[in-house]
Amino acid sequence: MNSNTALSNHTISGHRGARGLAPENTLVGIQLAAHHGATWVEMDVQLTADLVPVMQHDRTINRCTNGRGSLHKKTLSALQAFDASQGYKGDNAAEFADQIVPTLEQALNACLKHNLSMNLEIKVHRKADERPLVEQVVKTVKAMNFPLDKLVFSSFSLGVLTYCKTLFPEVRRGLITSRHIRNMMEKATQLELFSIHYDQSKLTQSTAQKIKAAGLELHIWTLNDPEQAAMFRGWGVDNIITDYPDLFQGK
Repeated sequence: MNSNTALSNHTISGHRGARGLAPENTLVGIQLAAHHGATWVEMDVQLTADLVPVMQHDRTINRCTNGRGSLHKKTLSALQAFDASQGYKGDNAAEFADQIVPTLEQALNACLKHNLSMNLEIKVHRKADERPLVEQVVKTVKAMNFPLDKLVFSSFSLGVLTYCKTLFPEVRRGLITSRHIRNMMEKATQLELFSIHYDQSKLTQSTAQKIKAAGLELHIWTLNDPEQAAMFRGWGVDNIITDYPDLFQGK
């Protein structure tokens, strides 16, 4: 297993920044996650047409911006001309008008500013994007000299995690899953994983115990009911990813 330093117990990650409180994958979301007691943020990274890593979840920009079309066909300058607050439907939405889609560099700098760690989901919608995305993410992290004890690379893709191990083995790696993957522990050993990031609605106590017995960190997504926090902590969960970090202060 990955021997890098474990996370502190009972940590909270703001999901896509703090998507219940602000537009997702934005700089203001990072700021609000920190303000409401999160010590981590989970965010999604993809590539623009000019190969700049940016923070966005969907294959298209339709849901979260006032633009349309596939993200991978937009240059950075074109992408950042759109308002990235459009997907947020909270009562206070007017406060967040005119947000940009941040670059990975901007997001990591915001984490440093607010003393947050980053769970960076390497989000691939096309197999062809795996290697160039990993390469550009690694290039950015190295150029910034971002502290590796404040960073985890995570992905649903075993191919991504394999390439991350090859290209930048020093960075901790986590597998995201919503189901029990056959031979998951063997794969975790082969890839020297640091963590498993499990869909909380599918996680069982038995699976949690197996993950912890293998020496892995256990993160869950996306829990928005603070009353369930104690149960999951009792199962050994190390990190709760939530849309509402404000509800989990002290949980």
